[in-house]
Amino acid sequence: MDRYLSSELWKQTAEKHSILLGEPPEQSVRTIALSVLYEEEACAVYVEWFREYIDAPDKRVAASMLAKRIGYLWTAPLVKAMTFHQQRVSFDLRSSFLYHPVLADPSMTRFPFLAVHALQSESLLNNRSSKREKAVEEMFASQLSPLLQMLSTVSSLPMSILWENIMVRIGPLYAPDADNVEQPNPHVQADFSYLTQEAPGTAFDQRKNPFTRFTTCENDIRVAKSERITCCFYYRMSDEYCRKCPKIDTENKSQLK
Repeated sequence: MDRYLSSELWKQTAEKHSILLGEPPEQSVRTIALSVLYEEEACAVYVEWFREYIDAPDKRVAASMLAKRIGYLWTAPLVKAMTFHQQRVSFDLRSSFLYHPVLADPSMTRFPFLAVHALQSESLLNNRSSKREKAVEEMFASQLSPLLQMLSTVSSLPMSILWENIMVRIGPLYAPDADNVEQPNPHVQADFSYLTQEAPGTAFDQRKNPFTRFTTCENDIRVAKSERITCCFYYRMSDEYCRKCPKIDTENKSQLK
């Protein structure tokens, strides 16, 4: 394994995002390779199983929750590696598995975790703009977008909801925050602008950049919007709304999680 992938930086990132570096546990409740989710029948079967397992009311809600989880497990750590660690990390999707561990107690999440091996990384320190472009195209156009499209197909959930579910996972990484020791980084604003404004739709296998509409300007700095445009249906899984929910007014948000 190369230097970065054996470093504490990557290990800490993987741990923070619930990534198991290696094979999934043999005693898991269910395990599925990310590559299999590109197949319509297999994806439909898994989404229906996931719906029942998390007690979601329908496939639309299940697909939305799954996309948010994938954004947390998969997209956010790769974006973080790109901007803050100057590394392009690549997953072999055939060797990357969503797995549901055996529940040790009722409080454990029923949402999947990610187990990965056969990883690769490349430094972005030289020819960064060109390498960043390739990293974004691989991450989104080649890998994530086809998966989101399949989730949309099997659940009839609009792609706009799925893309905003990804945005809510990567947007906070770039939020101006003086307490974040990783923020004093010349690439933070540049990368966020590229991801959300400058990258063409082809970088996401879309007609136009899917993230642009989910951003705004604050103090001449491009940031993620504080309120969602679309609803992720979290309220249909819980007795509360999320803070970004567009279905509730600002006054009531102070009482929500």
